[in-house]
This record gives sequence, structure tokens and C-alpha cells, in this order.
Amino acid sequence: MNTQPLRLPGRRLRNGLPLAALLLAACGGGDSEIDLVIDGPQLAVVTTTAADFTSGAHALVAIEAPYQTTDNLDPAESDITVTTHGEHLFKLRRFNLDTVTKYRLDAPGTPIWQYSTLDADDNSSANPYDLVFAATDKAYLLRYGSETAWITNPSVGAGQEAAFKTGELDLSAYNPQNEDGSTASNPNMAAGLIAGGRLYVALQRFDDNFNLNDAYVAVFDASTGVEINTGQDPVLKGIRLPVRNPMALDYDPTLDQVFVVGAGATFPSSDYTGGVAVIDPNSFEAQLLIDDTATTGSFGAMEIVSHDRGYLITSAGFENNTLVAFDPRDGSFYDSTAGQPGAVAGLSQMNLTTLAEDIGDRLWVGVGSDSNPGLTVIDTLDDSVAQSLIPLSRNPSRVVFTQTR
Repeated sequence: MNTQPLRLPGRRLRNGLPLAALLLAACGGGDSEIDLVIDGPQLAVVTTTAADFTSGAHALVAIEAPYQTTDNLDPAESDITVTTHGEHLFKLRRFNLDTVTKYRLDAPGTPIWQYSTLDADDNSSANPYDLVFAATDKAYLLRYGSETAWITNPSVGAGQEAAFKTGELDLSAYNPQNEDGSTASNPNMAAGLIAGGRLYVALQRFDDNFNLNDAYVAVFDASTGVEINTGQDPVLKGIRLPVRNPMALDYDPTLDQVFVVGAGATFPSSDYTGGVAVIDPNSFEAQLLIDDTATTGSFGAMEIVSHDRGYLITSAGFENNTLVAFDPRDGSFYDSTAGQPGAVAGLSQMNLTTLAEDIGDRLWVGVGSDSNPGLTVIDTLDDSVAQSLIPLSRNPSRVVFTQTR
């Protein structure tokens, strides 16, 4: 790979520091906006899914024009996601696929190894949702279909599957009750985040008939794996949320707050139980920041790009999405001329699939289409379009960025 420093001439990030200065920043933990020193060009790593869900793959995209793209890497099933750490990317194959595959970024279509995410006594799919890194040799594997998360060592080599799993976190206390009084099979761990040396795990807590229950965030010491008693619930150690069906977590170091977006009801209805909540990592108190009645439809993807700007994808129905901008300090929406509070011009009432922020202070927005899928890049300083569409062979479902030494 090219090892020359990434340079964006004349560009400044929202925090006022030139990008070149940020490239010299010391390495930090998961609560840092820039986790690792970047010596080479940053890349977007994209999970892509066919519009009819018959296939999927991953792609690599350079973050600067002409946005050189390497698409259709290791194509296979559609129910997949990717994450990155250092010089590697990791693909999770989810429901009834139950594997994690490791690749080098300089050989992104050639697996180094593929290991199972199932325990020997698992009798149903673990449905691995994400791999949350605490260090190169330690990451938490969130298993949506199980009541245990795995502690793993992703740095192991090929042929060392027995050394991949090193421990587990027991989340069975969060299994909700079914309507008949029995205990549901798992708590649906859907998202994870490490901030301030703690692992936050969002739990959706559907019962076995897919009825919604109160959602929680469980908090662990990221170094020991011991659950922290947050004091926010009389029965459970975790934090009961003022929103249901949490989809994503984010952290802003300036505000020192953990943000949680909840979709609420899975289909458009009068059950407005979604929104955005904030968690104070010092007191663990959770408060509702934005109620989902404030915009048209439910909430999906979320990205906090600075202390004064965040973005949400709202949904008014299938493939009817709008990108909206809000102030994370008070939950207010920015003025809009697009007919909805906070709506970003040109990104309304269309199939929007995912959000992610790159190191250059741009927001990458997934655009789904049967014929013309891709990524739109906007400048978060003024919501202007930096790139109208970077074409992809399939719909983008997740974007993450490399941060390599």
C-alpha cells in the first residue's frame, strides 16, 4: 500500500486544527475521534448488499477525488457487515452464517482466516453483529442471537481458531420476558462502543415473538470485562433507555456524552418510542434528547460529527428516507428549506442506507438504488456536496474508515 502521508491541502476540520496536525497526534483509545496515527491514505471500507438481498460483498474507496474504488470483493451472501482495525478488515457473516473473516487491506479480497462465531453447544445462530476493538489483540464480538458476547483475540494467525475466543460476557440477565411469562432466548445485543475505558453494549430486548420491551445499555470495564453497576435500575446493572429498539451508539469527547439512537416500532405506527438519548458517562444518567415525533417518521442511522452537529436518517416508510442535521447540545434541528426540520437539501425522500464521517470532516451517505447505488459525500461545515455519487455495484449498507499506523 501507499505509505505516504495523507494530505488534504487547504482543508481544516471543524475543531480548527489542520489535518496535517492531526496526523501527528498520539495514539489513543476508543474514546478518541482519531484512534490511530494515519501514515497512509485513509480508505472507506463499505459493505454492499444487492437490492434483492441475493448477494453481498465489500468495497474499498479512497477518500479523495477521484475516489478510486475497488468493488465486489469476496462476493457471497448479503447478510454481512465489516469493520476495520489497523491494517486489517474483518467481515462478519450474520444470521445462520456465523463466521468472522480477516483480510489485509493490501489484499482485501483474500481471506487470512475465517473462524466460527458459534460455541459448541449453540443450537441456533449467534448472528454476529459487530466486532468492537479494545486493542489489536482484544475485541468484543457482539452476538445478536446469543446471550453471551465473546472476548476475542483477532490478532491470532491462520490455523489458530482455538485461540480466537478468550472469554465471554454474560448478558442473560437482560433477557426479557415473553407474554406467557417465560424468558426470551437472548437480549439482542445490537451495537457497541468503547469510550473512557468502558464498553457500552446496546440491547434491543425483543421477546421471542418480536414484541418490543424496554431497552438497556450494559456497561463493562473494557480492560477486565467486569460489568459495572450503573445504579440506574433497581434490578439490572445497566442503564434503562428512554428510547426503544436502539440501533447505534456514538460518543462525542467534547461534550463527553454517549449518544443512542432508537428506531422504536419496527414499522410506521403510532407507537412513538424511538428517538435519540444521551448518557452521561460519569453519572450514567440517560435522558431523551430528541423524540421521534419531532420529525416525519422513525430514526435509523446516526453520526455525531462534532459538539454542535449531528446527523440522522429518518424514515417515513420503505426506502423513503431523509437526512436531517441537528445540534447534539440540545437536540434542536437546523433550519431547512426542504420541508422537514433539519433536512439536508438534495437528500430527502430517497433510499438512504448508512452514515459515516471521514477524517476530512465529510459525511458519507449511502444511497440505495436498483440501478444506480453508491455513496454521496457532503461537507459537514456547510452541507455542500463534495461528491454527488461514488458508484458501487450494490447498495451500501455500512461504511467504516481505516486508521492505519
